[in-house]
Amino acid sequence: MGQILTMLVSVAGALAVSAVLFIGANRAVDNVRVRWPAFTAAIGGLVGLAVGAVVQHNGWVPRGPAVGGPLKEGWLVLLAGGVAGAAIAAVGGRLAVPSPGRRSRWADSLRPWVFVGPALLFVGGGLVLPGLRTAFLSLKNGSRGREPGFTLEHYKDIFTDDTYFTFEGWSSIFTGRLFIVGLAAAVIAAAAAWASSSLIVGGRARAAVAGGVLRGLKIASVVVVALVVAALIEGVAREPNRSAVMDVLTVVVSSRITLGIAAAAAVLGIVFWLAARVRGREVEMDWGSPAASSLFVVAAILLVFGALSTLRGVVWNNIWWVVTVAGLSTVLGLLLAVLAEKSRGERIGKTLIFMPMAISMVGAAVIWDFMYEVQPMGNQTGLFNAVLQGIGFAPRGFFINASMIPWNNFWIMFIMVWIQTGFAMVVLSAAIRAVPEELTEAAQVDGAGEAQVFWRVVIPQIRPTIIVVVTTLIVIVTKVFDLVKATTNGANRTNVLANEMFDQLRDRNFTSSSAFAVVLFALVLPVMVYNIRRLQRELA
Repeated sequence: MGQILTMLVSVAGALAVSAVLFIGANRAVDNVRVRWPAFTAAIGGLVGLAVGAVVQHNGWVPRGPAVGGPLKEGWLVLLAGGVAGAAIAAVGGRLAVPSPGRRSRWADSLRPWVFVGPALLFVGGGLVLPGLRTAFLSLKNGSRGREPGFTLEHYKDIFTDDTYFTFEGWSSIFTGRLFIVGLAAAVIAAAAAWASSSLIVGGRARAAVAGGVLRGLKIASVVVVALVVAALIEGVAREPNRSAVMDVLTVVVSSRITLGIAAAAAVLGIVFWLAARVRGREVEMDWGSPAASSLFVVAAILLVFGALSTLRGVVWNNIWWVVTVAGLSTVLGLLLAVLAEKSRGERIGKTLIFMPMAISMVGAAVIWDFMYEVQPMGNQTGLFNAVLQGIGFAPRGFFINASMIPWNNFWIMFIMVWIQTGFAMVVLSAAIRAVPEELTEAAQVDGAGEAQVFWRVVIPQIRPTIIVVVTTLIVIVTKVFDLVKATTNGANRTNVLANEMFDQLRDRNFTSSSAFAVVLFALVLPVMVYNIRRLQRELA
C-alpha cells in the first residue's frame, strides 16, 4: 500500500510541476508584448539558476549552511544565482526595450515552444539522455563501467559467443525438410505466377499450356492434402500411433532426390529468366494471383522456419520471434478480418478475438502455461496434453521436453500471436472497409470472382496498412521479454535479447547489459527510419 501511495504522490507531483511550468511559460510569453522587463527577468532567473547549479556542483564558491529537508548545502548558491540573473535581466529589459512589432513577432515565435517544450523536455530527459548514457556505458571497460578506457569487447562477446550468435550447423539448413518443402513451394509459386500471367497476356498455345499447369497444381494440392489427412487419421487409429503414410511422406520429403529436383527446377527457372532478360524479353509473372501469392507466402514461411530453427543463439531466436509473430499475426489478422466481414456475428467475433489484447503478457503466459502443462504420470490437466492423451498420443512437455527443442520457441511465440492477431484484425478490417466500392464493383462487372477481387483489388489498396501493421509488430516483438521470462526464463534455448539484457543487469554487469540494449535499438532503428520515410512520402 505504501508503494502505491508513493507512486500516486510522485505522479501527482510530476503533473503539478508540469502544470506550473506550462502556465508559467505561457504567462511569460504573454509578458513579451506588454511587460518586457518581467519577461527578461523570468528568462534571466532561469539562466541564473542554471549557472548557480553549475557553480554549486563544481564547488567554485562556498556552499553555505544546510537548513534541512530539501534545503541542503548549496541552496544559497542556487538562490543567489536565480536572484542575480533575474535582477540583471530586469535591468537590461528596462534599458533596452524592442519595438512593439519585434516583441509581437517574438511572442508568436515562442508560443509553439510553450506547448512543444514540455514534451521535448520529458523525451530528452526520459529517453534521449538515458539512451546516450546507455550507449556510452556499453563502450566502457569493466562490468560497471568504472574502469578507465573504452572497448568494443562487450559487442564482440555478443557476436562471437556461440550462446548468443553462431553460424554453426548452417549447412544443415539446406538438407532440412522445411527447406526442401519451402523450395518446392517457391518453385510451384513461380510456375503458378507464370501460368496465371500466360492466361492473360499469352497466345492460344501458351494459354493452353498454362491452363494445364494450373489444373495439375490443383490436382497435386488435393492429393497432398488428402495424404496428410489420411496420415493423421491413420496415426490416431493405429497403435502405437504410427502412420505408414506419414513415414512415406517423411522419407519422400527428406530425400536428396526431392531436394535435387526442387533445386534443379529453381536453377532452370532462374536461367530461363536471365536468358530472356539477355535477349531483351520480359518474362511476365502474375504474383498477385491467388495461387501464386498464397504459395509464395507458404514458401517464405517454410524457408524462414527452416533456417531460423536450425541456427542457434539468442540473436537468431530474436529474429525468429520477429519473423514468426509479425508474419503469422498479420496473415491470421487479415484472414479473420475478411471472414468477419462476411459473418452475421461480426461484432461479437471481433470482440472475442481482440480481447487478448487487454491481457498483460505475464497474465497470458500464466494462462497458456496451464494449457501446455504436462503431468509425468496419470491424467493430464493441461488442455493440449489432455487432448493428446485422449486420442492416444503420448503427452509432451511443450517447454521442457528436449525432443521439442527448438520448437519449444514456437509454442511461446504462439502466445504472442494469440495476443497480437486481434490488433492486426481490427486495423486491417478498417482498411478493407475503406476500399471504395466502385473498384470492387467494376472488377465484378469485368467478370472477376471474389478471390480475384480480393487479391487484385483489395490487397493492393490496403498494402500501406499491411506495412504499418507489420512494422508495428516488428517493433513490439523485437523487445519481447515478459513471455520468455514468465514461461521458461530463457532455458532450453528459448532466450531472447531483452531477457539476456535483464539477466546481465540483475548480475550487475551494467556494461554488457547496455551493449544488449544498444543491439536491440539497432535492430528496431531501420524499421523506425523506414516508417518515418514512408510517412514523409505519403504527406509529400
